[in-house]
Amino acid sequence: MEISIRHIGGRIVNNYLLDTPLGVIAIFTGYPGGMERFRARFEKYWPLSRLIYLFLTHHHDDHAGFLAELLDQCGCQVVAHPLALEPLEEGRSREPAGAGYSCRAGALFGRLKKSFAFPPVHLGRRAIWVGDEEHQIFQKVGLPIQILMLPGHTADSIGLFLPETGQLFCGDAAMNAGINAARHTIWIENPVDYGRSWDRMLALEPKRIYPSHGLPFPPDDLVKYRHYLDGRELIRL
Repeated sequence: MEISIRHIGGRIVNNYLLDTPLGVIAIFTGYPGGMERFRARFEKYWPLSRLIYLFLTHHHDDHAGFLAELLDQCGCQVVAHPLALEPLEEGRSREPAGAGYSCRAGALFGRLKKSFAFPPVHLGRRAIWVGDEEHQIFQKVGLPIQILMLPGHTADSIGLFLPETGQLFCGDAAMNAGINAARHTIWIENPVDYGRSWDRMLALEPKRIYPSHGLPFPPDDLVKYRHYLDGRELIRL
């Protein structure tokens, strides 16, 4: 089955759209205030009514920032991990004990940004909760798209894998931005789980990895930098 990919995001946060025979799947939203630009770019290709699913890789403000506004403007359902429920309703990125930054540049970014709040999101019946890899809702409707559990960056981190083409959308399980080297995300809640999520991605033997931040990259990069995650110490809050 052919699933085409369009990128309509900006420099900081990527917005990927998967065009399927059933409709369009958007992978997360972006920072608060981005709805108007998102809609304008989306509607260069389709009416917003063609958006059937919003796949939320995790609850952070740069991924769910204008989700509430999007839900007011279309009838899509939201696919997310159940652990995203509470922070979405609070409208704030979680900062659990033991979490921290993986690099000094990331810690500086966090201190300068200060607020990680966003408009609260109340999904109600619009939510499809996926808490494990047994619940493959896309495959049940005939789409060759696999949902992955990729915790570590956050407890609710999930991703998508297209087995027919080997394309993997990892959210913030990895990144390819200048703020950090070695494809590591700048914020990690659980370093052990984070390393295991890299192992999970590598086990799938993807052909290309699409992060939320930065350009797509080959899986060889994960192999190259995997050992840096062993015993990784974070810059604590």
